[in-house]
Amino acid sequence: MKRNFTYKILLVCMAGLSFSGVTASADLEEIIVTGLKRESTVMETPSAITALSASDLAAKGLSDIRQIQYAVPSLHFGESYGNRNISIRGIGGFLEQPGVVTSINGVAQANDASSQLAQLDLGRVEILRGPQGTLYGRNAVGGAVNFIAASPTDEMFGKVKVGYADFDQTTAEVVLSGPISDSIGVRLAASHLDANDGWVENLMPGNDDLMKGEKTNVRLIVNAQLSDTLDAELMLGRSEQSGRWTHWAMIKADIAFGVATFLPAVSVRDNPTGDPILYTEEEQKVYMRGPTNTDAELDIYSLTLNWDRENFSVKSITAQQDWSNTEQLPADSTSTGILMRSSEDTNKTFSQEISLSGQTDKLNWIVGGFYMDDERTDMLDIQFQENIAFGFAPFFNNSRPLYENEVTAVFADATYSMSEDFRLGLGVRDTTEKKVHSTFAAGFMPFCGGAEPFIQKWEDSSTTMRASAEYDMSESSMMYISYSEGFKSGGANNGDCNPPYSPENLDAAEIGFKASFADGSTTLRTAFFYYDYTDFQILQVKNFAANYLNADDAEITGMEVEFTSAISDRWLVNAGLTILESEYGEFFQEDLSVFNGVPVQIEGNPLNNAPDTSINIGVTYNTALASGAKLAVSLDAAYRSRVYFREFGNQLDSQDGYAIVNFNANWESADGAFAARLFANNLTDEAHVTGMYALQTTYGRQGTWNMPRQVGIEVTRFFGSR
Repeated sequence: MKRNFTYKILLVCMAGLSFSGVTASADLEEIIVTGLKRESTVMETPSAITALSASDLAAKGLSDIRQIQYAVPSLHFGESYGNRNISIRGIGGFLEQPGVVTSINGVAQANDASSQLAQLDLGRVEILRGPQGTLYGRNAVGGAVNFIAASPTDEMFGKVKVGYADFDQTTAEVVLSGPISDSIGVRLAASHLDANDGWVENLMPGNDDLMKGEKTNVRLIVNAQLSDTLDAELMLGRSEQSGRWTHWAMIKADIAFGVATFLPAVSVRDNPTGDPILYTEEEQKVYMRGPTNTDAELDIYSLTLNWDRENFSVKSITAQQDWSNTEQLPADSTSTGILMRSSEDTNKTFSQEISLSGQTDKLNWIVGGFYMDDERTDMLDIQFQENIAFGFAPFFNNSRPLYENEVTAVFADATYSMSEDFRLGLGVRDTTEKKVHSTFAAGFMPFCGGAEPFIQKWEDSSTTMRASAEYDMSESSMMYISYSEGFKSGGANNGDCNPPYSPENLDAAEIGFKASFADGSTTLRTAFFYYDYTDFQILQVKNFAANYLNADDAEITGMEVEFTSAISDRWLVNAGLTILESEYGEFFQEDLSVFNGVPVQIEGNPLNNAPDTSINIGVTYNTALASGAKLAVSLDAAYRSRVYFREFGNQLDSQDGYAIVNFNANWESADGAFAARLFANNLTDEAHVTGMYALQTTYGRQGTWNMPRQVGIEVTRFFGSR
């Protein structure tokens, strides 16, 4: 590796020793997690895991991954050119294949885009870092994010929350929960966001601002105790968004490059003699000429059955998900609006998981099987709105009439207690994917398949394993060492006849230490890890045609620290630190920021979305007012060092280091019937790029911005028992 890593490890070890002397007097909330398919606390789990409780999420307004990323070490979220990407420790998604699997109540989201819709009424969120190939299988190569919805309550409960914030945003949320009989409980939750003013200013006359519209979520959960040993959970959910929820900004303009790749030097759409091409690199501003719409819908239905016997338990999760997404936008980020892009995607996914688990005095085990049938269709149209250098306005159409992936897997995982303090774990999973991919292209470039769709059928298989050793150093501290494997599913290119690209694979070694001090009021969690990353998937463009292929290898070395301390009954401090060193192996990549591409050796360059340093720190002050009401004030900050979005190690393809600061003040009445939250997200109004592309036939590097400062207030009325 290029930089010295040892001194950083020494600093963290010294810091860990110093934390052992912290004196505190309040207990921390103990969160039960199920990230490893069995119940344990965060401190007992032999893995790097962060859990955010319902109270954490509500107090800080964390409802989707865009906000949660600032509260979790190593977690990064970005958007660019219609793609949404979650990455953990520098490992993320590729096209529609996630690199971090996202689930809702145990139902994995097959599509990376559908997992980004806002959640509501959550009981907790679990973020597992590191490959989870044994228990989660495909596309958990970077880790897993589990959203767990709040369950029906034993007594009647309800709440109504309304809010208003900058950019004329109004929100409403309703929850109704309770029993309808001795054996059946129901919880209904709904939320709605109406964003009337966009937070990205469109400088193009006659065109509206961007990042505005409506978002609606509805979820019904029914729990039923069918017998003394059998219970069921039925979940029905729907999420919708409509409006102008996308933008494509000019980050680094290069008009000369656009002209060199056959785009016009002036625009003749409104003036035959030619108008200058206007653009802006200003933060949260853009020139976008033409219709811009984003409409998305997700329906999710699941049935979970738990059958508890004396010596074992059986769990079944059956789910159906229907996802659709339609986007339309001018993708050139200039006043010409020359590059109109339209896309339509659908995703229908059926999944079934059955597991058998049990526990004895020494052995904790689980075995199971998984099946998924994932069918996708998509269409991409690109229509030039005026002539290019060839004297005409071309169009491109890439469609995928069918992409079906049938996945079957079997898995087993066990932990055996060698002694009271020492445990060994072993797991294995075998996955087979049978794929059918059809593609068709029309327009400016001839299609290699002729007049008919080009169809490919193939099969991928992968066997992943894990092994671990855990040792309880005392009643309040433990350490673990683990080896784990993961893989990201392969695929095929749209619009060409190249062979499929292969899955990418990750082997990971990790050493972790967890301890609590001062009677449980302070916790420290550390992890040191090494990744060997092979066959990573990469985008390469030659002669204006995109090709997805497997490159060579990459390495990631890093460490993480999480620290939480209830210093007193009033003060709570939490902090997280991640330090990464990442580098690509030997591979010649085509640099699209140079006409016709120039082969560039990327060996030694840092991985995309892998900042060297990530820090998050928060302070919360709790106090009781004279009226008996409660007040909690918190200030949270997150820092990310330079982030690269492309493989070339070029600072033009990166975002400088930045810090996001969020403020929250939560008030609750003495009788607990009312609550209010005053918040200021991105308090210092820091602007940063969340994703970037540099393609041929464009006027420069383009990308997306984060949301500017937003100040708002929420008021909640509670009913029934809390």
